[in-house]
Amino acid sequence: MPAYAQLLVIIAAMLLFWAIVMRPARNQQKRVERLQNELEVGQEVVLSAGIFGTVRALNEGRVEIEVAPGTVLTVARQVVVRRVSELEDKAATDTEAGPETDRGASDGPGESGPAKTED
Repeated sequence: MPAYAQLLVIIAAMLLFWAIVMRPARNQQKRVERLQNELEVGQEVVLSAGIFGTVRALNEGRVEIEVAPGTVLTVARQVVVRRVSELEDKAATDTEAGPETDRGASDGPGESGPAKTED
């Protein structure tokens, strides 16, 4: 294989890697950064640890999140990764698509009847 062909294969592989891995990650990072800059008091948010809460106060790099009546956590702004409304929108879209069907969950080829259980 000529040297220029090898170089083209390497460049194509790098471009493919960028398109599949780096670009979507960068777009996600920009969305999260935009969310963190647009936070407002009263918004329901999700932290990176999966904790749900309502924004009660905003400081420079900190956010006060109420996770239960009377329980307020002070966290770094960077741990807020999603709005609850975005999760609800995604869940509604998933349920509209319908449940996935279970196509012939058998134990093997030609087997049918009740499921086997182990003791």
